[in-house]
Amino acid sequence: MTKHVLCAAVLLAAPFPAASQQSFEGLTLVSPSFSTSTYLIDMAGSTVRTWHGAENPASTAYLLEDGSLLRPCIDPDGHFPGAGAGGRVQRIDADDSVIWDFTFSDSTHQQHHDIRPLSNGNILLIAWEKKTIEEAQAAGRQDIDNEMWPTLIVEVEPQEPTGGNIVWEWHLWDHLIQDVDPEKSNYGTVAEHPELMDINFGDVGLGHQGIGDWIHANAVDYSEELDQIVFSSRSMNEFYVIDHSTTIDEAAGHTGGNAGRGGDLLYRWGNPQVYDRGTPADQQFQVVHGANWIDRGLPGEGNILVFNNGDRSGTANDYSVVEEIVPPLESSLRYYIAPGAAFGPSGPAWTYGGPGGFYGGPVQCGAYRLPNGNTLVCKTNTGYVFEVTHSGTTVWDYDIPGRIARAPRYWVDLRATLAGGALELEWQSRPGVAAYWVYGAENQTYFAPGLVPLFAGRVAIVPSGITTWFSPAGIGDPAHNWTYMVMAVDEGESVLARSNRVGEQEFAFGTP
Repeated sequence: MTKHVLCAAVLLAAPFPAASQQSFEGLTLVSPSFSTSTYLIDMAGSTVRTWHGAENPASTAYLLEDGSLLRPCIDPDGHFPGAGAGGRVQRIDADDSVIWDFTFSDSTHQQHHDIRPLSNGNILLIAWEKKTIEEAQAAGRQDIDNEMWPTLIVEVEPQEPTGGNIVWEWHLWDHLIQDVDPEKSNYGTVAEHPELMDINFGDVGLGHQGIGDWIHANAVDYSEELDQIVFSSRSMNEFYVIDHSTTIDEAAGHTGGNAGRGGDLLYRWGNPQVYDRGTPADQQFQVVHGANWIDRGLPGEGNILVFNNGDRSGTANDYSVVEEIVPPLESSLRYYIAPGAAFGPSGPAWTYGGPGGFYGGPVQCGAYRLPNGNTLVCKTNTGYVFEVTHSGTTVWDYDIPGRIARAPRYWVDLRATLAGGALELEWQSRPGVAAYWVYGAENQTYFAPGLVPLFAGRVAIVPSGITTWFSPAGIGDPAHNWTYMVMAVDEGESVLARSNRVGEQEFAFGTP
């Protein structure tokens, strides 16, 4: 998740992270569910910055590198009255001015719950799309008495101030199977096709979720290394991984993309009953939310964190568990599954919570991994955010008035200060970073792809400290209108993170 960036527009004097087994210093972003405001708070709970949106949030807001906020919120004129309904996404700059106000909501589709900013400036949205009773029956659905809302994921290229181009899309409806009507094209044996979704599994329009809600996806995340998307489903008690490297046409089919499977499900975990390779005893989740990859360079990198709400029958045995799953990823970018068996692993690699422990409630909630190995957990209904060590000790907590979906934390990895013709770098050591490259160009608003810098320098990493890198004459002269970029690279010179700043004397960045 690209959530760990602090920029000068937000905070110029952020402390560096504390050591492991202590709380991890940073700023935490909270969006109360019944408020139009989003707050960035420090470790003492004081508000550092506030953004004001148009409506109550659909889920979680995200902070971008330039200090602006990306915030999904409710479209009051939406046509999909389901839990987590959104339909509108706003980008609000560091001065609290709306610079992009995009609506993805009409009679055929509506954004809901989560979004995911991408490094190319685009945004992933999860949405409902409407199918009529007739369309559902034509696809083989048996138990249906109203419309059906399957999951849609789109990538939007923002066009300020209100527009957006759909540059990629994926429809669950293109990846269905049913074992009832042999006359239909999607007929087959469900257990032989874990890459497809059984259209007859689960209820449609259950309770407060909306008359047509079926999957109830609630979170979406993206792995840039894999070019894959993960999203979690409350109703199915599973999370899913799909290929984002496909074209739109390939995403609608069963071939193509880096994994060669088109838009089919590459991986799923949590409830093998859904694809007929398990029993109730094999169900791992009792309502799941907040699936996200652990970022590169963090402990557990590449694993998937989820919040197992634990909303069991009755009330006496409800308890929640944060779970870390190690996916059985193969070099082909597919995931191993034995013939006739369920996807592995057999259980989580790490958990927090259990019988007799805490209960986050039946809706939302989530958890994020921090660089020192701690995990930041959010209990939605009570607005309680707390940080636990790997061994389960609580080292920081905060009660936020009202209900919140999740609360990402942002921190500083590197700070650079320009003074006296030199660029001074101060960094916090982190796994995987071998060096920082510093680039400069003149009369550029940003570092566009293919831009040849006028100067470049490489600073090899030693334990956390300060170094001064002297650049060509004139680097500190405002008349030259310099633009600077710093990139963190690993031993193989692959970019782990980058910062792109214009006309600022100090900047900081975290993961890309």
